[in-house]
Amino acid sequence: MKKLEHWLVKEEEDGQVMWLLLNRPDKKNAVGDSVIEELDQFLDELASNSRIRVLVISSALDDTFTAGADLEIFFKTYQGDVYNEAFQISEKVQTVFGKLESLPVPVISAVKGICLTAGLEMSLCCDIIIAANNATFGQIETKYGIIPGGGGTQRLTRLVGPLKARELIYTCSIIDAEEALRIGLVNKVVPLSNLEETVTDMCKKILRNSRQAIMKSKYLINKAIYNNPDGFLGENQGFGEVFASGEPRERLSAFIQSRKEKKNNEG
Repeated sequence: MKKLEHWLVKEEEDGQVMWLLLNRPDKKNAVGDSVIEELDQFLDELASNSRIRVLVISSALDDTFTAGADLEIFFKTYQGDVYNEAFQISEKVQTVFGKLESLPVPVISAVKGICLTAGLEMSLCCDIIIAANNATFGQIETKYGIIPGGGGTQRLTRLVGPLKARELIYTCSIIDAEEALRIGLVNKVVPLSNLEETVTDMCKKILRNSRQAIMKSKYLINKAIYNNPDGFLGENQGFGEVFASGEPRERLSAFIQSRKEKKNNEG
């Protein structure tokens, strides 16, 4: 497997369990083009690995799963045909996250620290989400004049229901791990020091059972969720439309400026 720049890979249980750890500390694990491209490459290679039985997605950082999408992606969209470029960003992320969701083996998301926007959308593609007690979650795109573009409007609604999905997206609320557990966003919450042990224990429980039966069960459970292609396409289109309005550029620029001023004042 080709060496990855932004992900660390480790194997357990004689190669039957693979951990994929996002490792971009200088950017707070922000999900940029190269992060998505490497994930795409990794998933393509993993799909043909008959040895693997469980994939775990996590972070190499204890305080950050991911701060969300890399802002550099968004400013690049203003260098050409804004609508089509934004549409293509959404389409690309959805395609890669869709590969993660449809991977035939179980995928566990082990969340530590902040998990926002694209990070939450990635976790929503996993079969099981286990959160450390320091985890926080948010789908905060509308704060910046954007909408979720990686499947968030679709998968978040499926998981927590339309009322709570609307509340989280409309208000940009960031919730803690216990609230995420209460609304059904995660399977369980454990102390940060016990997160890896808890995930490893769950992997071992999965390994005791039939690989073939679990794969078939995953396929059928995904069928029961009723994926709606029109909803995902509508998200691509909506993502393009809000960028074409110009509002995200204004809001993101204001956010970056306020962050610089805060940093200067602290210095």
